[in-house]
Amino acid sequence: MKKNNFLKDKNAIFIGTSVMLEKCIEFSSKKFKNIYVITDDKKIIKKFKNKVIPLTINKFAKFKYDYLFSILNYKIIPIKFINSIKQISLNFHDGPLPKYAGLFSSTWAIANGEKTHGVTWHKITKKIDAGDIAINKKFNIKNDDTSYNLDIRSVLIGINLFKILIKKINKNNFSIKKQNLRNRTYYGKTEIKNLIKKYNLDIENRTLTKALTLSPQKSHLLKKITGKKINISKKKIIFKKTNSKNSTNIDLLKLINFLGKVINFKFNVKKINNNKLEDLSLNNHPKWDSLAHVKLLSVIEKKFKITINEGNIDKFSNIKSIFNFLSKKGKLDQLN
Repeated sequence: MKKNNFLKDKNAIFIGTSVMLEKCIEFSSKKFKNIYVITDDKKIIKKFKNKVIPLTINKFAKFKYDYLFSILNYKIIPIKFINSIKQISLNFHDGPLPKYAGLFSSTWAIANGEKTHGVTWHKITKKIDAGDIAINKKFNIKNDDTSYNLDIRSVLIGINLFKILIKKINKNNFSIKKQNLRNRTYYGKTEIKNLIKKYNLDIENRTLTKALTLSPQKSHLLKKITGKKINISKKKIIFKKTNSKNSTNIDLLKLINFLGKVINFKFNVKKINNNKLEDLSLNNHPKWDSLAHVKLLSVIEKKFKITINEGNIDKFSNIKSIFNFLSKKGKLDQLN
């Protein structure tokens, strides 16, 4: 049976930043006739040299596009550009809609004591985050989650949902559903400024500390909004410890060296205390940022032939939990 290839003569434009944009372009690179990209991230343009056509926003009208994908893009796209798209324009929103429209969705989810969070791919309209929903998914918030943790999980889920979307579009089997805007809440610049004022009056507040522990991208955005970098309390957020009697062994050393190569850092294994392995983590290591983490998850999936999703992603936030997970699955022999 001949496979459908609806997109082979279609053009797409991607607008945004981050590792998520990179992964979505990577997945789409052979799906569309042409891919155009508007981004401030020079690394993405360099990586896809000769595979994409880089543009600036003032050159947008120079070409015709069938699809537009806005990915972690915090700049407003003029509605005249949206209206010129032949098929559909979709935006990735790192929060559940219609409940958390606007900025810093993960921050508000934690500040408001939510038990679940989510992500949404939706149609772009004149009203921000109000368009019809193409695909969405919710996931649980754990007691020790920070905004940064939620954003990492959101990116992973968002990439997987994008792949599902493209497959559906390619089979011409794509549909959308309307938002119930009566349930809409919106958080903008004023609300986040007020939250920071509240935090500055109570810097030992653990909930607000977690809510304002941000990804590097959101920290940069917050600085642009407020004019200064927020100083998060130095009081350490306590994460649950696992009582393991396992001593450092050959498999663990191999895993540490393997992970170090992925994030481009050589760990001094002689100085690593097995009881402190949780500290070698996404939140605590300068080389282990959001970009490195998404890369790390991708490499682990391929190397150990496993699937990482919202159900088990917390098992991959530090070296000890990664070791325990792979050990239980009997996957460590693949390091040989």
